[in-house]
Amino acid sequence: MLHPEPPVDGPDLLVRAINISTAYPVPMKQRVKGMWLVQLCEYVIGFTLAMSAANSARPAALAVVAIAIIVNTAISDGSLAAFHFLTPRTHRAVGIGIALSAVVIAAVAPLNLTSRLTLVVGALAQGFVSVRFGNGFRTTSTRPH
Repeated sequence: MLHPEPPVDGPDLLVRAINISTAYPVPMKQRVKGMWLVQLCEYVIGFTLAMSAANSARPAALAVVAIAIIVNTAISDGSLAAFHFLTPRTHRAVGIGIALSAVVIAAVAPLNLTSRLTLVVGALAQGFVSVRFGNGFRTTSTRPH
């Protein structure tokens, strides 16, 4: 809890202004940066799965997951999005859902081994990006958004 400090005049004002970060326990705001980099990673994952689907004997499962990843990225709130519908929090939740669904599809769908492994690796990559960087990269800063 912050307690108000008595007013300061003269040269102590400058010293206190310079050392404000150590003088008061002010909570720093978290700024979200780099959502474009998260989107770029997800586009790479989605288009990689789409290319694998084009070369697969049974492309439906890979294509569905690829389309879901690409659409989720295209409608999120970031600079590489075509439409800005989803907030970063919702985008993250949908990305995690897509990753979990891809693992279930890989376990249940009748796929050959290569397609199954591609789907699992794509799901792990999507899950990692969504969990770790789903809201963008966070930096600690006292500057306003």
